[in-house]
Amino acid sequence: MKRIGILGLPQSGKTTLFEILMQGAGTGGGREQVGVVRVPDERIGRLSALYQPKKTTLAQVQFVDSAAAGGSARSAAKGTDLFGSVRACDALLFVVRDFELAGEPPDPARDRAALDAELILNDLAIVENRIEKLGKELRIGKKQNEAEHALLERCRHALEAESPLSAERFSPEELRILRGFQLLSLKPRLVVYNRDEAERPVPAPPRGQARALALRASLEREIVALPSGERDAFRGELGIGEDGLTLVIRACYELLGLISFFTVGPDEVRAWEIRRGEKAVEAAGEIHSDLARGFIRAEVIEWDRLLEAGGQARAREKGWLRLEGRDYEVKDGDCLEIRFNA
Repeated sequence: MKRIGILGLPQSGKTTLFEILMQGAGTGGGREQVGVVRVPDERIGRLSALYQPKKTTLAQVQFVDSAAAGGSARSAAKGTDLFGSVRACDALLFVVRDFELAGEPPDPARDRAALDAELILNDLAIVENRIEKLGKELRIGKKQNEAEHALLERCRHALEAESPLSAERFSPEELRILRGFQLLSLKPRLVVYNRDEAERPVPAPPRGQARALALRASLEREIVALPSGERDAFRGELGIGEDGLTLVIRACYELLGLISFFTVGPDEVRAWEIRRGEKAVEAAGEIHSDLARGFIRAEVIEWDRLLEAGGQARAREKGWLRLEGRDYEVKDGDCLEIRFNA
């Protein structure tokens, strides 16, 4: 399950967005609210209608509504890490005010830059502390961390130039070294511009691995409060094509390079998440490590073709089921059945 940390300046609508994402789901208390969201996917509904399984399981994403906001880097200097709850997250979601507040017009570029600056300053403090420690080791002849020192110097130069680390290019080995520091500006970012009724273009995504979208969070919260059967009609009247939850989840999947594959049968129809480009043996391991260890072949069919056939038996008769090896690149919407040695 992927984890997304939500950050925003005061009165940006961060808590409103979190309420939209939860839609009544349970959350954990404290200064940070944590909730698990089932990933909407109409393909799962159609496959479940075909198989009528005992259980239907959607993929899940965890959202963390962080207490961190303006001034967090200064708090960190005093020993308080307000970013602690989002350091282990796979991506960050910025909520940026794009509506008038008490007569003050929005300035989303300024607010987004302020959030980026918080991450960069926080990372710079971590990098400089580590460089200082490694420098002492190098001066007394300990050379084993020389490559790490050079890498962190590169990071320091980028951060001092106010560039997020996600805009830099690192090798897999360098990323492995940096992963232990849980650097915030290295994480991919989704920027949600929380706006009012005014029509404005969505600003371009910031530098680095990032996406941007616009959402009328206050209006969406009102819609979510309606009975579920009335929401689509109300959105239609307002010309809103897609609900906020689906919009944000899809953007998170695109940001992280995720796709869904499915396993189907009378016991369970289930969605699984993997990274785009991963192989059949890795998808097998996502289901269970034993399947990856004993992998022989994957029986594969596209979800819509399976529906057209009316089930696996008829798809097999038509010759639509394919046997693929461990290096087959799984596609979004593939239905897999893994053959393996126990």
